Amino acid sequence: MTTPARLAVLLTLALTLVACIAQPKSGDVLLVDDFSKPESGFNRQSDADAITDYFDGEYQIHIFTPNLNVWAVSGPKFTDTIVEVNARTAGGSENNLFGVLCRHQDDSNFYFFAISADSYYAIGKLKDGAIVLLSSSVFEYSDKILPGQAVNHVIATCAGTTLTLSANGTQLAQITDGDFTEGQIGLIAGAFDDPETDVRFDNVLVIKP
Repeated sequence: MTTPARLAVLLTLALTLVACIAQPKSGDVLLVDDFSKPESGFNRQSDADAITDYFDGEYQIHIFTPNLNVWAVSGPKFTDTIVEVNARTAGGSENNLFGVLCRHQDDSNFYFFAISADSYYAIGKLKDGAIVLLSSSVFEYSDKILPGQAVNHVIATCAGTTLTLSANGTQLAQITDGDFTEGQIGLIAGAFDDPETDVRFDNVLVIKP
């Protein structure tokens, strides 16, 4: 028979072991998705405003309505992450936005890291349903963002209160904000005045900073 003292020691050892297993190290892969399997976890929805679905080995966000942002999330809640993805505009307006989310709390609270097919970028957040740009008061231009339908490699780093956006190996912006500390990762696309944009994503990789 196990004595209470011995049981307490065993429980402590078990909890310590679980804590060691559950804590990822820097560089550990937290999530990977090449969108070859439609059941991998991202939203699959369609209505008159937009489509979010797996399409020919990529993930598609196709928007038909002006001034609309659409996102899809997947995976468990993470704290610190580096989120990488290849993204391109496949059709519609180049006056758009696309990129990734981190620390998605719900559909009213998250950080976003966005570029556009006409080479603009921003870090921002949706807080209580209101969009707040954090890197600047407006989207800013960079010639490091490949225009048109070219594939851009987007990297968003959420490490503590530091948020960093890079594209194609170049850091575009870095800011600090402490509103959200954990949440899901995701993908985002948006249309401005023009009524349509079709964005494709591939090879999402999430690692521990």
